[in-house]
Amino acid sequence: MDQADTYITFVRQNQDILRDKVNEEMYIENLFDQWYTSSMKVICVWLTDRLDLQLHLYQLKTLIKIVKKSYRDFRLQGVLEGTLNCKEYETTHTRLTVEEATASVSEGGGLQGITMKDSDEEGEDVK
Repeated sequence: MDQADTYITFVRQNQDILRDKVNEEMYIENLFDQWYTSSMKVICVWLTDRLDLQLHLYQLKTLIKIVKKSYRDFRLQGVLEGTLNCKEYETTHTRLTVEEATASVSEGGGLQGITMKDSDEEGEDVK
């Protein structure tokens, strides 16, 4: 999970830097919208290229964490629901949910609490 944590920390630090340095709110909102949309598109394309392959457990856990925390962090930065729930996000969410179900059956609970399902307990590590 170090890979996912490193990525999430990187994104959060850069969001904070942009908020501190750029004073034009409309520009920041547009930038965060584009950043989120581009991130989801990259993940979606990567998953689409691998439609016929099941994800490795490590890939699945890392992607679930990145997608969920990105969604939450960009929502906190003011990205609107319409942008957050874009086609790429919905496609990614569906694929990861199916992969999670497959992994839980075949791995016998190897996800160690990492899940696409929303829960209130996950809010404790939002910075």
